Amino acid sequence: MIEVTYLNVNKQEMTVTYDNYIEFEQAQFTCLTSLADYYKVTKLTYNGHELDYHDNIGNLYFFLSQLDRSPYEEE
Repeated sequence: MIEVTYLNVNKQEMTVTYDNYIEFEQAQFTCLTSLADYYKVTKLTYNGHELDYHDNIGNLYFFLSQLDRSPYEEE
């Protein structure tokens, strides 16, 4: 599971959840996400592991696609 906590345009903390990386990737490819690229990510969790990511939503796909996710995969 991927949980992305971010600040929206009103600086309110919001969270969006994806069941797995494939669901996240499909949302990015099909533009199903309504998140603006400039929203600031305040917390990123992958299968319960908090990742060190504090950038914008727009750079999140690149970060996760380059990340070695194998240590965080569920067995």
